Amino acid sequence: MKSIPNARPWFPKKMREEIIQDIDYVMSSGKLMLGKFSDLIEEQYSNITSTKYSVSVTSATAGLQIALKYINIAGGEVLVPAASFITDVSSIQMEGGIPVLVDINPDTLTFDLEDLNKKVTKRTRAIIWVHLTGYIGKEYQRIQSFAKDHGLFLIEDAAHAHGAKIDGNVAGSLGDVGIFSFYPTKVVTAGTGGILTTNDLALASFARDIRLFGTNQNTGEVFLQGSDWFLDEFRSSVGYRQTRYLFENLNRRREIAQIYLERLEGSVEFKCLDIAKANFPSWFQFPVFCHPEINADSLRRTLINKGVECKQIYPPIHKEQLFRSLSHEGLENSEQTLEQSICLPMYVDLTNLEVDIVVERLFEARDQQ
Repeated sequence: MKSIPNARPWFPKKMREEIIQDIDYVMSSGKLMLGKFSDLIEEQYSNITSTKYSVSVTSATAGLQIALKYINIAGGEVLVPAASFITDVSSIQMEGGIPVLVDINPDTLTFDLEDLNKKVTKRTRAIIWVHLTGYIGKEYQRIQSFAKDHGLFLIEDAAHAHGAKIDGNVAGSLGDVGIFSFYPTKVVTAGTGGILTTNDLALASFARDIRLFGTNQNTGEVFLQGSDWFLDEFRSSVGYRQTRYLFENLNRRREIAQIYLERLEGSVEFKCLDIAKANFPSWFQFPVFCHPEINADSLRRTLINKGVECKQIYPPIHKEQLFRSLSHEGLENSEQTLEQSICLPMYVDLTNLEVDIVVERLFEARDQQ
């Protein structure tokens, strides 16, 4: 039985041919960093997000660290979802900040606003706001207002959310800074890498300096403690071509998501995200959430045995060995939502027939519980 993968990067023949030509150009030019393709991909992301500045970096984690360095977070607290990826917390700690875990709203995968309000203190300096699975929660305006009212720096972790939008507002433009990832599994991939988007000229200039060992780009003087966080021309060229095809990529993902939503409509055992008319996720992942009486871990294993690769979104941050010291009461929504989640296969080359097979085997796995 042929297995259906959970995710797969999309490199159609025409794109591959273009990438090969671009890489040949890079090698012939002799300029392997901060050249033509670095400029092109940064221009693309400013256009996509309607932000003034974009800065390419080695990873989304580097982007998070740069944003936190910019506000000198050392000693300050950062509000971050318990339902997020480990680097949202580790980047805070690496910059000397204090992560404060906030529970989520299980219906929208974004902050539980009541818990967010409880967690803010005089030491709070910033918020890392995650668009989990590529979905922007309908509370986005309330989160923006909360940050503004409390004078907090708002960092969008848009690693999952390339091209996602709500009410015409695009991920990467909703906070003080947006951070995207080009990790192998992401909607846009360059093998690795990331990009930072902002309307803050001072932040953009800081990012450009610190990504090159803290070197002032005007004077050549090293004046910041930086690192080699620039994205090389090879990866920039791959990311550039991937981004040229972004909307074709998103259109197919949204078609697949719609089929899943239709097939699962009315299911008692499996809940899907409620997608409002003006909400367009990027569908980095397609999550379903099992009824509490279902053993989701067992169901995931059964589904894998049936040839359908699947996973939970992430373990809750405070369940990871490294971050267990951050565990506290009041994170139950994050725990249950993530533990009961199943990410079904989602990638551009997934066929409609394969989607039907996935859903059929999902229900078969449920019946074997």
